[in-house]
Amino acid sequence: MLPDFYKAIPILSYLFIWCISCYSQNTGELTEGKEEIYNTTIVINLKKNADRESLSLAQHNPLFFSPRYIALPANSIDTSTNLKTVIRVAIEKPTYLSLGFSFLYIEPGDSLNMDFEVLLQTKERYKDTLHINHGNVFFKQRNVGILPSFNKYLSNIYDSLKNIKTADGMAESLSIEHLSSMADNWTELIYKEHPNLKHKSPIFETVKKFGADQFERLLMFRIMHLYTYTKEESLRNAIEKSVLNILQYYCVQEDDFDNIMTWGKYEAIYSFFKEMDLDAQSILEKFNGCNETVKQYVQLNLFNDGMLSEEQKLALIDKLTYPAFKEYAIQLDQNPHLGPEKSGYINNAIREARLFDVNDKELVFEELFKTTAQPYLLLDFSGSWCKPCLEEMSVYAKTRHLDNSKKVRPIWLFFENDKTKWLNIVERYNLKKENCFLVVGESGPILQKEFALLFGWEGEFPHYFLFAKEGEIINRRAKPLSMFEENDVSNLPPREKNKNAAPPLPPPPIQ
Repeated sequence: MLPDFYKAIPILSYLFIWCISCYSQNTGELTEGKEEIYNTTIVINLKKNADRESLSLAQHNPLFFSPRYIALPANSIDTSTNLKTVIRVAIEKPTYLSLGFSFLYIEPGDSLNMDFEVLLQTKERYKDTLHINHGNVFFKQRNVGILPSFNKYLSNIYDSLKNIKTADGMAESLSIEHLSSMADNWTELIYKEHPNLKHKSPIFETVKKFGADQFERLLMFRIMHLYTYTKEESLRNAIEKSVLNILQYYCVQEDDFDNIMTWGKYEAIYSFFKEMDLDAQSILEKFNGCNETVKQYVQLNLFNDGMLSEEQKLALIDKLTYPAFKEYAIQLDQNPHLGPEKSGYINNAIREARLFDVNDKELVFEELFKTTAQPYLLLDFSGSWCKPCLEEMSVYAKTRHLDNSKKVRPIWLFFENDKTKWLNIVERYNLKKENCFLVVGESGPILQKEFALLFGWEGEFPHYFLFAKEGEIINRRAKPLSMFEENDVSNLPPREKNKNAAPPLPPPPIQ
């Protein structure tokens, strides 16, 4: 659920540098004998030459891990023609490439032609428009997230699920048959949003498979949210059983391991079980019916989340058979910022992002950490425009059990365009004012980008992050504030000193 501000996120100076670096390394005539390696062409027609500064190019991580952006395949970028950028890339299989924060599906040999224009760009606002003239391509993500029509469809389904009162009703609504029907509707939305695609095109089955995988992945995170908030035990059991049925269905299908959406749906189910506070062995047992490659992917997620012992990590690296997994595991093993104790820190861009308190006093993000007496900070990314966020606040307001906690400081970060609205929400739910802050202007896109790159946030609201006061991430998907208890941090290892001296994590790779 995203406000209009996030429907068109700015491509800030960091991406300007990234973009310029891409162009400077690849612009110019192709050397003799090399042209044939660039088998796929993207032509971008510009309204004005200055719009080139808002274009950056990368590739989606095919394993659906962080970082989401990885280096582009071999490419050449030609900016010599006025009002036109021509990008040629060498891809051997269908790939998801990114333009700014938009991921698009493209196949080898495709010829994509699109119009691009920056409609508005100031320090506080950014908006662009993009139109596909021809090419068998479609967007996995447009700017920050999915398009409004998709978001509305998911929200309607979530609202329906929340109103179910019986276990049988929940089981029926989450049955494979019902999910398949809803996934078909999702595919029709894709065609509605992409007039360049035709139902009789060669990639119809690809679009349908992508639609089903994307819909089920995104729905799974809402099911996870539903499970967290459901108190009735019979309904919780029905939700868990339905997720297991969905997983069993996945496990008997023929998987395309070269498609990132395959891993995306398994990652979503893994996250559901992790949200249940299961240990590593219990999570892995849920995937017993899957093939060995999927089991290895789950183990790699456990590795990535710091849930394996040193002995288990070394054993896993030795037995990994899928080449991409082994390469990633070796990189993880060499990464000093991994797991609950070493999973990364806020970087300089996050530290310097501007916020405002209820008295309209400006501060930088880092001050939240420096001024917090408690060893942990629980961040709630929310907004007055976000209905689930308001529901969570209303539940928290009944107890306000963390307001005086000596271990955890609850912090609400409101992503807004209107300062008045968030102040009204603070008053309505009687939130502790010194724990409420406004994210406005260019700081919103900065935090959106950096939290996506460093901590895997996909822009959904509400979202909860648990940090140590030294700036170290503890849990990328923490419990909601209304359900979080001081005891949830009691079993965490003691914090080491001077963690804030750790270097920030690196930016995405540059091709």
